[in-house]
Amino acid sequence: MNYNFKKYFPFVLFVGAMLILHAIMGFNGDDIKYAKVLANQSLVDYIHYRYYNWSSRVIIDGLLVILTRYNMIIWKILDIIIYTFGVYYIIKLVNKNYSKKMAYFGILLFLMYPFYEMASAGWISTTLNYSWCFAFGIISFIPLIYEVQGEKVDGYMYVISFLALLFATNQEQSGALIFAFNLLYLLNSLINKNSVNRFNLLATAVSAIALIFVFTCPGNSIRFAHEVSYWYPEFANFTIIDKSYLGLVTTFGNIIEQKILFPMFYIILSVCVLISSKSKYLKYFCYFNIILVVFITVFNTFIDISVLDTSLKSLGSVPGFIKSSPLMAIPQIFKQIVSATPYLTETLKLFTYEGLPKMGIYSISIVVLCLYLLISSCIMLVKAFPKNLLPFFIFVGGFVSRFIVGFSPVIFPSGARVTIFLYVALITLILMLLKKLYDDNAIPPKSQFILENAFLIIGFLNFVAVFAISFMKYGIF
Repeated sequence: MNYNFKKYFPFVLFVGAMLILHAIMGFNGDDIKYAKVLANQSLVDYIHYRYYNWSSRVIIDGLLVILTRYNMIIWKILDIIIYTFGVYYIIKLVNKNYSKKMAYFGILLFLMYPFYEMASAGWISTTLNYSWCFAFGIISFIPLIYEVQGEKVDGYMYVISFLALLFATNQEQSGALIFAFNLLYLLNSLINKNSVNRFNLLATAVSAIALIFVFTCPGNSIRFAHEVSYWYPEFANFTIIDKSYLGLVTTFGNIIEQKILFPMFYIILSVCVLISSKSKYLKYFCYFNIILVVFITVFNTFIDISVLDTSLKSLGSVPGFIKSSPLMAIPQIFKQIVSATPYLTETLKLFTYEGLPKMGIYSISIVVLCLYLLISSCIMLVKAFPKNLLPFFIFVGGFVSRFIVGFSPVIFPSGARVTIFLYVALITLILMLLKKLYDDNAIPPKSQFILENAFLIIGFLNFVAVFAISFMKYGIF
């Protein structure tokens, strides 16, 4: 027991961090509304109504109204357990021969995720629809993960994975991802003439049925029409190109605005290709990519800081010591920098623009930039893992899961919570890249020390920021 405790101590720390974060969570948003649902009707009546008038997420909605009806303690315990298991199996997928160092990297990466987005529609409402679907989606792959790693799967794990499969496929994004990856695994088995995993066959069929269930649900079309008229009336006239623009630009807008996980992924990926490549042209390509993503991240930060003084003034009464502080000059300095570069400023501002901009040099530039980041990421992933297409498919799957939100009228009200599957894809890929660099002994010992401490500092500071934002926006105290 002492050995296992030390071995899995990274996950003990993760549970501790989640306990601290969950301590400040309280009812908010849609949770308040759902808590009253079962007071006047039965669960069966509610699910029947939702199916025919609002949503195909009958399993998720049913559990949601049950959990919101009672004290949040039950949900908090379940949320920590389920989310931790999802994190554990993501790390296990990458970390075949368990390395505590890789486990620490994985935990720190997940602490960098902006978890406060899971409160945007209410803590319980959002987590059940997104973080639980991520976790249960990963758990549904346990039989395949174990098969790839040559481990025995106990009978009860098939039952748990099947139940997790039913829950995760009840949400459109996770259902599509589960179907796609199970189908790829099945096709790979058939092409290589391997024996077909029966659970893989079952999961492919179940996820396909779940998608059919989504497309044929009468409530989804009613909800779509309502959301168009309520949230985004102009959406009804958008073309496929318009919706593709929204999907592409807002996807990169979300992950670039977060300023941590995508730049980290892009830089580490570029370094990985840079180290392994012998082509000078490919090396130049990687150098350019590193400079590009650093520049975008830094300049985007300049834009954010430049509006800080305006944001403070909009709060009304600002304490005198803040107004007179020398730090208040910083936003003015950055405002002068961004105003001196209108082309860059107006282009990057489109990352957070809620709507379709007029066709012009700025909109064309932002599309070109997003396409470059997308295509260059794919090229570098193929170069970094020449004999393994899984990282490429993970990135494409994560990107598509967020891109298709551009075809929904609630693309802007949904916020960044719908980006969770892309964030998980980026975390998984960063971990795979780090493992490759360590396995290939591509990082000198001194550089390893710097990298590990940098991760520790960034992970800790990000968690503090996540806690602070969660406390200020959604805290119960």
